[in-house]
Amino acid sequence: MMLLDTEKFEQHRRPRGGRRMHSVHPLVAVKAKLGELNALSNLRSPQDARVRVMVELLDSVNPAGRVFSALVRAAVRAARDDRALWLDTAWLAGDSPLARQPGGVFEFLDNAIESAAAREHGLFAPDVAYLVPVVSVDATEDELRRVRLLLEHKERDIVIRLPHLGRPPHELLRQIGSIMRSTGTRQGHVHAILDAGFVEIVRPGDTAGAAETASAVSDLLGPEATTLLAGSIPALRTTYATTARDRPEVTFWNEVRHTRADSVNYGDYGVTHPKPPKSDGNARTPNPYLCYTVPRKTVVLRRKAEKDDVPAELFADLVEELVKRVDFAGPAYSWGDHELTRCRRTGGQTAGSVSRWVAMATSHHIEHVARRTPADL
Repeated sequence: MMLLDTEKFEQHRRPRGGRRMHSVHPLVAVKAKLGELNALSNLRSPQDARVRVMVELLDSVNPAGRVFSALVRAAVRAARDDRALWLDTAWLAGDSPLARQPGGVFEFLDNAIESAAAREHGLFAPDVAYLVPVVSVDATEDELRRVRLLLEHKERDIVIRLPHLGRPPHELLRQIGSIMRSTGTRQGHVHAILDAGFVEIVRPGDTAGAAETASAVSDLLGPEATTLLAGSIPALRTTYATTARDRPEVTFWNEVRHTRADSVNYGDYGVTHPKPPKSDGNARTPNPYLCYTVPRKTVVLRRKAEKDDVPAELFADLVEELVKRVDFAGPAYSWGDHELTRCRRTGGQTAGSVSRWVAMATSHHIEHVARRTPADL
């Protein structure tokens, strides 16, 4: 992916619209794929620093591959901006390339990021750690022991990922307390993610349950330490017509806040489905698509690729439609919006791969979440 010259980009940046959110920090969860990671390497604005980013590691991340290099590059970039990526191992199988590393995933990645930072920037010592570990509420003692060693190497926060439903709050609080003792982490350095996964509609029972849990966890960990995470991008795209889909995760979060958990942070899964798709290893010609975030909705554009069609040309047609919409944010809004504008037929750039499309959409989404208020998120 061609990187935009930083100085030139800043000259073109003219923020328009988009008021800032309230004081809590939103979270965007992305998969460890090339597109999402390239978007993270191209974050530019001061607003972006307010957004916490959790990267969900996948079995396809190989220490010798391009995705691993992109992950390390994104982490180094984040550290230079005085923030740390949250890294989650929930999707890693025990025999995956990362999981097999001596010392465990977090130690291996921490060393790799630190080494890359030293090579690129010399004696670079950021105020933040290079990564923040995300652990399951059901983490094993061995996993927690390795997290404790990581914290002894350099002090950092930890994140505990909780299920949205199925367990009473008192049980979750007991497990959180046990994790804090096992890792030696004190209050003020622990975050909790209440993970609702895919949300298609908001049910009153779900809202009440999430609010009760979020309130109880916030009482234990402190205000603004808990995030409600949900996503509504479907796993499959079923139409080629341009549609504007509701984002029920925004409604869900607002209802939980207004019920009894006013300090809970907003979190979503960006522009992809919460669960990573399974791959059979066979390459397919992609049907060009884009999920473009606007207030409370996602605009979904798609083109059907027939035999001999060129995906990049179809994507250019898609972009021509997007930039004419009144809800297109404009080329100065984010790196992704600038790149999208360049993908027009006369823009001088082409994009024919899923990773490129997702990179631009993710960049725009993070900027959107960073700028908006609860009323127009």
